Amino acid sequence: MTIEIIAILMPGDMGHGCAKAFRANGIRVVTDLTGRSERTLGLAKEADIEDLGSLKEVARQADLVLSILPPEMAVEQATAVANAMIATDCRPPYADCNAISPASTRRVGNEVARAGAIYIDAGIIGLNPVKENGGTRFYVSGPDTSSVEALNGRGVVVRPLGTDIGRASAMKMVYAGATKGTFSLHAAVLTTAHMHGLTEDYLKELEESLPNVRAAMERMVPRIPLDARRWLAEAGVTPNFHEGAADIMELADRTPIAAETRQTVDESRTLVQALDMYVAAIREIKSSTDER
Repeated sequence: MTIEIIAILMPGDMGHGCAKAFRANGIRVVTDLTGRSERTLGLAKEADIEDLGSLKEVARQADLVLSILPPEMAVEQATAVANAMIATDCRPPYADCNAISPASTRRVGNEVARAGAIYIDAGIIGLNPVKENGGTRFYVSGPDTSSVEALNGRGVVVRPLGTDIGRASAMKMVYAGATKGTFSLHAAVLTTAHMHGLTEDYLKELEESLPNVRAAMERMVPRIPLDARRWLAEAGVTPNFHEGAADIMELADRTPIAAETRQTVDESRTLVQALDMYVAAIREIKSSTDER
């Protein structure tokens, strides 16, 4: 299958990175920017994505539609695109690439099926393709994933997981559960160490005994607040492992870093400066609780 025009809905950090990678590989990238934020408009312009002005025009022109947006908008987006497909009698394959549960991806698939289009369950692992130098992995599943598989080696890596809808979303879910759970544990123990004045000593011990763990902490803990609001996962086993992780995400979302984006984040911020903000957030929570 030849894919010449891809619609990306919507070009956030991942979406605009995918657009850059696809354009570098000779693919035209389009979207509908109606009602989108100034940040999205800016990212679309940066990636040279064409605004077609409506979802109906997207349905008419695209060879493939990729939904890459906040997970809570996945079903709403699929419904809108399905309606546009029905109205235009144009039905390009639709791939949901969002971090949603297998149950949610089947709901999205039902909307796409209502329009009579091919549905692909997809899960993206890795940073955007520009940052990953083409190594971002697109896991896909469904009865016909050929349209996304055609993108393999054209700015991304595509890995099929079979014909069952839900397998790709499950892959993303379990991977995210492991990584986000680990990152939040790092944040919890580092914040505790910081409150006890042990940060330097603890990091020195990690440098000697677990240097890879220390490196991961230095890299990820200051960046958790950027994604804290959307790092909530559904699971089919006990949720108890991630109840503490959810608390850390709520704490991270209270720090000033949460108001930044991947484009505006202060890259010079140190781990200790980030931990100061975590501790300040804890004290703010305790203070408000004591006042009740």
